[in-house]
Amino acid sequence: MFNSSIRPIDVSTDLNGLADLLYTSFSDARDIDGERYIAYLRRFSQAALFAEIAKRKPEKYSLPGEGFVYEEGGRIIGNITLSSFELGKERIYLISNVAVNPDQRGKGIAKALTQTALHYIESQGVRQVWLQVKQQNPTAIHLYETFGFDTFMTRTTWMGEKQHAFLQQQNGSSIRKRKRSDWEDQKKQFEQLYPLELTCTYGFDVDSMRPELKNVLRDFIRNKISMHWVLEMEGNRGFISYDLYPYQTHTNLWLTAPEAMLEESIRKLVPFAYKRIGMEVRLNLPAELGAQACVDIGLTALNTLLWQRKYLA
Repeated sequence: MFNSSIRPIDVSTDLNGLADLLYTSFSDARDIDGERYIAYLRRFSQAALFAEIAKRKPEKYSLPGEGFVYEEGGRIIGNITLSSFELGKERIYLISNVAVNPDQRGKGIAKALTQTALHYIESQGVRQVWLQVKQQNPTAIHLYETFGFDTFMTRTTWMGEKQHAFLQQQNGSSIRKRKRSDWEDQKKQFEQLYPLELTCTYGFDVDSMRPELKNVLRDFIRNKISMHWVLEMEGNRGFISYDLYPYQTHTNLWLTAPEAMLEESIRKLVPFAYKRIGMEVRLNLPAELGAQACVDIGLTALNTLLWQRKYLA
């Protein structure tokens, strides 16, 4: 049903209002990524020329290119952001930043925005819609379940901040650089721990880690350094890989190991990599998996997210 208070987001005029809304709406549950994103929106909103340029291709600048706002009296009091990505040959939409001003909650605004977004996505001929919701947000989980969303995985992102020098330094004597002969084992482990549904939202392709000349050349052109390390224990191998770019705010760690040596791999490989990276690191794992080892080395849980999806007719 048409709602006159809901309109498409306009990157050239709405960024500051959106930043205000996100700051207010998530005041009790904002994490470091949220703080950075809000600050980024504010900076962009102050540069009118750049905001107008970004309007042509907002996703290039990590801005909300698609989505809707709920406006009342000229003020944005609700928002839903949409983005799309490719999974194989299928286009999928991701819903994010569903926010309502705390003073306006309980009026069905989030429901109206979600309904509008789903109608729009369906009109684009897309069959799947995904979203991520914090495990500690039962109100939002209930809302999405009423729309037919189901959880298909639950993941925790662990973080080691740059100043967290208290990460335990483990003996790295059994850690070496990856060899070409290690690749098939690493790839098999990687695909078990990091499903395609996860890596595609990161824009990450497991084959970018393959030890071959074209990847070396691609990394050189992109000014990227890729590192791969192996931990050997009693005939088994655990792996950690990461990419270093100029100006990145944090480094994603891709750690894999047989289940029996996963915790020991976390305890040894993460501090080993962290010491060489020298900036904030992130490690994404299935919820509860390796949790004690992450805590033991000083990582903190940034968030635990339920990944949900809905199939459209």
